[in-house]
Amino acid sequence: MTSESLRLTLTALFRDAAAAHRAATSSPREQDPDWAIWYANHLRQPLQQEGRMDFVKSRLIYCLMNADNEYSARDPDASWESFVADRFVECYAASEAPAEDQLALYYLPTCPYCIRVMRVIDQLGLDIELRNILASSQHRDDLLAARGRTTVPVLRISETAGTERWMPESLDIIDYLKRNYGQQA
Repeated sequence: MTSESLRLTLTALFRDAAAAHRAATSSPREQDPDWAIWYANHLRQPLQQEGRMDFVKSRLIYCLMNADNEYSARDPDASWESFVADRFVECYAASEAPAEDQLALYYLPTCPYCIRVMRVIDQLGLDIELRNILASSQHRDDLLAARGRTTVPVLRISETAGTERWMPESLDIIDYLKRNYGQQA
């Protein structure tokens, strides 16, 4: 499944979840403090079957809330469903051809989350370009332009099809690296 078709599939899943949530609770997501729990219950199986994304419930709740926070901070005027679908593709989708992808880690040498990711990179024996945003203003500017902030670590995945993904969150990066490159070790 291509990134674009996955995006469309996820957007439809999130749109259906929103409609089902409103019908079940008579309130929109924004007015329900437990919306993420409801959505996780509703979406876990469809995400696994249609999106090929397998989450335990607590992790899915976290991912939904994280995407919602990012939506509120970065683009609250956009379609919520499309924004969250984009975030899920960016952060949780498998690569189509991982061996051909170019990877770069934006990091700070003293950041404990960055160090955690770099340990896994070393353990897996991966050749990933390290981009210290403190040592290079260009790396910092690139990260700021792509993400709207300079929080690290962020894994930049440049796929052969020309698409770029900017994956934040150390645990998501580690999970991605282990899923896509763990067999190389």
